[in-house]
Amino acid sequence: MATRNTKITESSYEAAREYLQRQLEIHSWWPTEQPGLARQEFKLMQGDPRALNVWCKKWLDSGQMRQLSKAMQNHD
Repeated sequence: MATRNTKITESSYEAAREYLQRQLEIHSWWPTEQPGLARQEFKLMQGDPRALNVWCKKWLDSGQMRQLSKAMQNHD
């Protein structure tokens, strides 16, 4: 997957977690690679910004990361 610059911080964590949770609920295919496994890991890793950054780096492609970044900016 492509390199991404989006970084979830303490201040953006709640907006990021809510956005990701909503995407997982709305789209059965999201993220595009192994969505079932990604959902299981999200449940385990959504507890703090550091773990959520690891999850995003593993599962989201560059377009999904751009959307996440935009969602975090719009939340402020």
